[in-house]
Amino acid sequence: MSAHERLVALAAAIEADPAALAGVRQDGDALAERIDDDAALRWRIAVVRAVMAAPPDGDAVRELYGELVDRYREQPARLAQLRPLGEEIRSREADGTLPRALVARSDRRSRPAIGGAPGGGADDGPGKSRGPQRR
Repeated sequence: MSAHERLVALAAAIEADPAALAGVRQDGDALAERIDDDAALRWRIAVVRAVMAAPPDGDAVRELYGELVDRYREQPARLAQLRPLGEEIRSREADGTLPRALVARSDRRSRPAIGGAPGGGADDGPGKSRGPQRR
């Protein structure tokens, strides 16, 4: 069985029985990193759905969904495949079947430093004064 076929089988297993995730998560995640194709996206969506079935904590679902959005940010077709999942998460948060969570995530896209200098510049933003504070 190829890695692709194995990942498809693992995704199907947790789609059928979300409780099976714990026993196959490590293998599935490793395969998804290695092949990163449509089967990997299917796996990652199935993982989020399995966690939705039994969230280990209040922000686990949002954290996983946020990671998917970050991963596929530059791939509009794959982002479109994630939209229904995001809508389902919002709907379930609204009806109370999932905890409402706000996950603070860093922006992983590279941006020029403020002030044009590496590591910031004269103005690093609010609360980032370089000099002594007067009160």
